[in-house]
Amino acid sequence: MNQKPLKKENDRWSNERGAALITALLVSMLLLIVGGALILTTNIAQGLAIDSTAELQAYYAAEAGVNATLNILRGNVDSTPEGTKATFRNVADNSTLTNWLTYDATVHGTSVVGVNSSPEMGFTVEVTDPDGTDPAKQPKRLLIHATGYGPKGSKKQMEVMVTRFIFDFSPQAMIMMISDDDHATPQPGFAIGESEAKQYSGYDQADPTKSLPVFGVTHDNDLVLATNTVSSSKPETVSGVDKVTEFTNGDLPYFLQSADNARSFLNVLQERAQTTERYFAGNTTDMGTVDNPKFTFIDGDATLSEGAGLLVVTGKLVSDGNVGFKGIVLVLGGGDFERSGTGNSDLLGAIVVAKFARTWASGETGPHPFLAPTFSVSGGGTGLTAYDSTAVDKALSSAGIRSLGVREY
Repeated sequence: MNQKPLKKENDRWSNERGAALITALLVSMLLLIVGGALILTTNIAQGLAIDSTAELQAYYAAEAGVNATLNILRGNVDSTPEGTKATFRNVADNSTLTNWLTYDATVHGTSVVGVNSSPEMGFTVEVTDPDGTDPAKQPKRLLIHATGYGPKGSKKQMEVMVTRFIFDFSPQAMIMMISDDDHATPQPGFAIGESEAKQYSGYDQADPTKSLPVFGVTHDNDLVLATNTVSSSKPETVSGVDKVTEFTNGDLPYFLQSADNARSFLNVLQERAQTTERYFAGNTTDMGTVDNPKFTFIDGDATLSEGAGLLVVTGKLVSDGNVGFKGIVLVLGGGDFERSGTGNSDLLGAIVVAKFARTWASGETGPHPFLAPTFSVSGGGTGLTAYDSTAVDKALSSAGIRSLGVREY
């Protein structure tokens, strides 16, 4: 038999022997590379997740430090062993708050206030006075620095700036009246009473070496009216280095520089009052005491009650001379403060009266400026209406501390 053709048929695949093995090896190598990359990525992700958890735990520890400090500043924690409430002064004097906090744990070799033992978590705090206030006085602001410590050497830092004051305010005059924007006519409602027994004083009752103008206005017409009224009163009635002063717009706090600013300011105060349950849609007799000054927001007309703190009235405020108040009185919106006689009670602190519309019809256009306010006192009595910086300070502090800013780094 002739076998030659069959041999040639079989030999034609001879140069392709082993191709399947090489292909299998290449595919296997590719799978090994992909699998190795997947394992590496998984290990890295797992490590990052563990580190991220540790960082997050340190962040929570720092946050706990901030919250603990705020709780102390709000007066909710007694010191040990004195048993006294915190003030901005004694906190600034004890920057690590050891009078209120117990550093009872060690994390990463640092003594901390323990938050958790497994995993180990804790914080340290340091509070400073950024303004370098006179040691005899209360700082207005404090800077809280909290450092949180977590497992695996993690650490986070936070800073919070807080202030005692519900808003920034330094009275320009003992009684400030914002003139109408159109300046068309003199202020129609300004009277200080005829009795020589009563007194208006710009001298600071907390520090008689300091003085503010007794009456402040914002237009020439009102300056003439107020000056003539004061000049025609008994010599003993008004006392101060400056009895009547006209202020420019730039001299005023931001919320008195325009009616729009005043409206926005009232909205902010109203929201704060609602949050702290000190908003009243009508009159109230709960206006605080000297020992417990309060922030009181009355949306509408009100009758002054004996009290202390920060009083905001959006309507007309009336009073008789036998009722006193120590703090700040803001008659904004209705802009009408009428006192029947000065009696024998004192108004100590600062008063601001400004009239403007808070709302108007939806279809109404055009500006809604300041209007002419009313400050009127009638009758007699022996009461004193005077500037008192201590009463002002307590009034601004009556709504609790306020955070100005926070950062993490």
